[in-house]
Amino acid sequence: MPDRHHSSQQSIASEIAALYKSHYGRGPTSVAVHVVPGAVVCILEDVNSPTQASLLRYGAVDVADATHQRLQIGMADEMRSIVERAVGRPVRVYVPGFNAEDGATTDTFLLDPEEFPA
Repeated sequence: MPDRHHSSQQSIASEIAALYKSHYGRGPTSVAVHVVPGAVVCILEDVNSPTQASLLRYGAVDVADATHQRLQIGMADEMRSIVERAVGRPVRVYVPGFNAEDGATTDTFLLDPEEFPA
């Protein structure tokens, strides 16, 4: 089972990073994926696009934040599919998080409970 979790984590990390790159023009510099009972948590660092970095320099944290949040929600279905394929369970809730000033984001996926035969 640990090999399956490791394989799932690698698959999720590489596919989520590629998805961010396709939408932002660059990928995160660091991706950590944690598969725990009932959830998958992705932590991505250095995710800000050059445009977001410029907005931050101009003091427009709210605009950089709103831009990321909108893209993150726009990618939600694709990210759900990545996680579902990797862990073999449906995602029931997607919980995004973002800190514009530090360029870090979290993508948390709450999974449907596992079905056990009666």
